[in-house]
Amino acid sequence: MVFNMKRKEIILGVIGIILIVVVAFFIANMIHDYTVDSVNSGKKKEQEKNDVIKVDGVEVNFKTYRVDSSFFLNIPDTFTMLDEVTLKSKYNYNNRPELVFMSKSDSEHVFVSTTNEDMTDDGLEAYLNNMIAGLTNMTLLESGVYQKHDKTFAKLVATDQNTYYNIRFFTLDNKLVTIEFNTPVNVYKEWEDVANEVMDSICFNEEDIKKYSSD
Repeated sequence: MVFNMKRKEIILGVIGIILIVVVAFFIANMIHDYTVDSVNSGKKKEQEKNDVIKVDGVEVNFKTYRVDSSFFLNIPDTFTMLDEVTLKSKYNYNNRPELVFMSKSDSEHVFVSTTNEDMTDDGLEAYLNNMIAGLTNMTLLESGVYQKHDKTFAKLVATDQNTYYNIRFFTLDNKLVTIEFNTPVNVYKEWEDVANEVMDSICFNEEDIKKYSSD
């Protein structure tokens, strides 16, 4: 009888130890999961914070425009799209941009030009090189050709004494399209991220612009 009692005590003791280990294991996992979730949440918030674009400390928000039912791009929502009358009076020359978006101060602009100039994707690199060769009194910051959305883009970023230019070239129906963001050179560092956001947003269907704008 005594032996049986001791045996039961041993068995109960072992079961108790096992229960303690199991409970401790689950508690440890819960703490770990909570810690990981907290860290990931912190990283996500930090990433969202880093993704915010500001100019002079003010957050810049963007509005999506559809151009000629052909492509989309995001423009700062404080920019104004010039109407046809203003466009003709302000840019009184034959090859004026098709669309112009202007900041409140009229210091920053986005030009959209769809021309009748014949161009193919294969010809963009040669076109870009000719543009670079023709630059005078300008500092070239970036240039190159890249692929995105199954399209070829040419990139040109440069400054002159007065102005910063961030430009993309691509083709639609074998015609050259030019998108340009410009701002005074003395403040271009403030606007550089905005210019890149505009250029990076160029895409050709609604699914791409929705995905881009939600990333």
